[in-house]
Amino acid sequence: MLTQWLYPNNVTTPMLFGELLIAGALVVIIAIRLTKLADRFADDWNLGRAFVGMLLLATVTSLPEVVAGATASAIGAVDMAFAAVYGSCSFNIVIIVIMNLALAGGGSVLSVARPAQLLNSSFGIVMIVFSISAIATVQKFEGSPIIQQTIEVVASLSIIVTYIWFMKLSQRFEKRDAVLIDLNADSRRPMGIVVALVVVSILTVMAAWWLTKTGDVLSEHPIEYLGRPLGKTAIGICFLAVATSLPEIATSLTAVRINNLDMALGNVFGSNMFNMLVVPVIKVSAFFTGDPLCMSGENFSANLNMLAGLFAVMMMSIAVAGIAYRTTRRVLGLGVDSVVLLLVYITGMTVLLTQH
Repeated sequence: MLTQWLYPNNVTTPMLFGELLIAGALVVIIAIRLTKLADRFADDWNLGRAFVGMLLLATVTSLPEVVAGATASAIGAVDMAFAAVYGSCSFNIVIIVIMNLALAGGGSVLSVARPAQLLNSSFGIVMIVFSISAIATVQKFEGSPIIQQTIEVVASLSIIVTYIWFMKLSQRFEKRDAVLIDLNADSRRPMGIVVALVVVSILTVMAAWWLTKTGDVLSEHPIEYLGRPLGKTAIGICFLAVATSLPEIATSLTAVRINNLDMALGNVFGSNMFNMLVVPVIKVSAFFTGDPLCMSGENFSANLNMLAGLFAVMMMSIAVAGIAYRTTRRVLGLGVDSVVLLLVYITGMTVLLTQH
C-alpha cells in the first residue's frame, strides 16, 4: 500500500513483498512487548497464565485477523477475508511446531499440555465446523437471497453466543482444575499495566490494517514470475494468513523463552476460537458496504473456503490427538505429532493453491 502511494506507476512484486515484511516485523516487535506485559498482568492481577494466554493474548493477537477480515470485506474482498481466517487457524497450529523447535532438545509441547488445553482445542474445532456448516447451508439455498441472508445472520449471532458460552465453560474448568490463583489473595492490581495493554492493542490493529491493505494490492498485482496475479484467495490463505499470525508466533515463542508453556498453548488454541468471531465481523462489514451476502456470490469461493476450513479442522484434530496420546517418540529431533502437522499443512496449502 505504501509503495503504491510512493511509486504509483512503478510498483514491483519485490517492493510489495518487502512492504509486507516491514509491516510483519513491526507486528512481531509489538507482539513481543505484549507477551511480557501479559506475563506481568498475570502476576499483578493474580490470574493463571493459561487463562491469560487463552483470553488476553489470544484476543489481542487475533485482532489482526479481525481487522483484516473487516478491511478485506469492506473493499469487496470477502473471499480473501474468509481464506485468511481459515488459513490463520491452520498456521496457528504450525506455531506448535515452531515452539517445539524453540525448546531445548526439541520434543513436543503437546506431550506436557494440561487437560484444559485439550478442552480449548476441542472448542476451536467445534466453532470452525460450525462456520463451515453455515457456508454449506447457504449454498443449499442459492436463488433464495432472503433465506441466505437469514442463515448468515443467525449463524453470525450463534457464533458469538457459542464463543461466550465456551469461554465461560473454559473458565469454569480452569477453576475446577485449580489453574486460577486465589483471587482473594493480596494484589496491587496496578492500572498502568492495563493502559499499556490497551496501547499495544491499538498498535496491533494499525499494523494489521497496513498488512491487509498491502495484501490486497499484492493480490491484484501481476507477479513477474507467473505473468498473472495470485488472486485474493491465494493471498488470503497463504500470505495474509501467515502475516496476521505473526503476533501468535512472537507471543508464543516469547512465552516459551520465559518457560510459560501454558500461556503459549492457551494463546494458540484461544486464537483459533477467537478467529471465528471474524465471521460476524465480515458479515457486518459486508452489510454496511451494500453486499447483502458474504458466504455466497461471485466474490466468494465456497468450495475452496470450506476445503481450507476442513484442513484447519484436520490440523486441530491432530493437535488434540497429540495432547491425548502424549508421545515421546521423535523424528529428526521433533515429536511425531509435529512432523505430521508439518506434512498436513504443506499438503493442504499445495492442494488449495493448485485449486486456484
